[in-house]
Amino acid sequence: MKSKRKRDFSKFLRQKSYRVTAERLRLLEGVRRQRGHFNVDELVRRLHDQGLKVSRDMVYRNIPILLESGVIEQSFKTSRDTFYESAYQKKHHDHILCRQCGKVAEFEDTDIEKLQETIAQRVGFKLEYHCHQLVGLCAKCRK
Repeated sequence: MKSKRKRDFSKFLRQKSYRVTAERLRLLEGVRRQRGHFNVDELVRRLHDQGLKVSRDMVYRNIPILLESGVIEQSFKTSRDTFYESAYQKKHHDHILCRQCGKVAEFEDTDIEKLQETIAQRVGFKLEYHCHQLVGLCAKCRK
């Protein structure tokens, strides 16, 4: 029997008129097991290390689908890359990125979350998701 996540993902794909393929389902399972932040190249390497045969192009093509379906979340962007994380691993949080050394700190703040909802409502939006990233210099780089 398929797991609930596979059923939900397959249902999402069919509703969007995407094909449900074995390759996409393998990608779903591989992404679900990821810990921490990853870019596409790291994800492909990790999936290969797990014995999953996926191509870099296939992963790139499916990133928008994984984002829209809620399987992954965009974590933060650097000047060179975009990083993601599995939406299954932990509850929602935001990021502070050191622009010099690349250190990333995660944080949660209920006041910020409420304010984002208030702002979205004020301008006539229903917030579905967000990628909140603060950029600055960490204590070590400020010295």
